[in-house]
Amino acid sequence: MKNPGRPTFWLSACVVSLAVLCLALFEGLGAGIEWYPDQVHSLPTSSVTPTTVQAPPALAAYAEIWERSLFNRDRKPDPVSRNEHDTQSLAGFSLNGIAVSPALRKALFKTREGKNLSVAEGETLPNGWRIERITAQTVSLSFKSTQQELSLPVLKLPASAVH
Repeated sequence: MKNPGRPTFWLSACVVSLAVLCLALFEGLGAGIEWYPDQVHSLPTSSVTPTTVQAPPALAAYAEIWERSLFNRDRKPDPVSRNEHDTQSLAGFSLNGIAVSPALRKALFKTREGKNLSVAEGETLPNGWRIERITAQTVSLSFKSTQQELSLPVLKLPASAVH
């Protein structure tokens, strides 16, 4: 036969020992702080040289910066043209091809008159548009503060050729 008082004894013994352990930890058991001895800090012995503050430059020294345009990539003023409408238009140009290699990036255009024109990245078209970036499929152009991107035309086969 089992003794009915035995499990209660062990349970109460565990509860009492846990309570004593919690009380000991709460009172600081194991929390002894070990302080290291104070170290003597000696000041570095170096000669202190006084620093001199230079006077700021005159405002006239910044005049060149004020005269530059803020919005053009090449930091030059907008070109003045007699026929402003013609220089802004890309209507006379069509993008026919792009040549991309590690050493060269060129965009191939055809003018309204049928003349072929190849322009490298960073160069300018005759109408004033600058080629900013050339990728395998697109050409990014800029004129003054206007940006435009041209893509190669995607040629599709006629439905009769697919059969």
